[in-house]
Amino acid sequence: MAGAALSPDGKLLATADYSGIVQLWDTATGQAVGAPITATSSPNMSANGVAFSPGGNLLATGGSDGTVRVWVIAAFLHPYATLCTDVGPPAQVDWAAYAPGEHEPKAC
Repeated sequence: MAGAALSPDGKLLATADYSGIVQLWDTATGQAVGAPITATSSPNMSANGVAFSPGGNLLATGGSDGTVRVWVIAAFLHPYATLCTDVGPPAQVDWAAYAPGEHEPKAC
């Protein structure tokens, strides 16, 4: 592991690894939260560090290729709500095409 950071409320742990991947973890369950985050713009570069904002709503990642990104934590905790806020509810046909086998929430 190249780096780790605990969220201000202690509920999430972010880990960065040498393959350029950052993962969020639920500290109560030890389970991964959301999809892995690619912290670099080039393949085979390491993710050097992670840091939560003081409010815990943002995560900064840094890669060995010089890439620095800021992520909105809510997008990983509540992806469907984030999608609805950003672009509106997906059509049923789109949900079936892009999230096959996943249960579609009732409403945004």
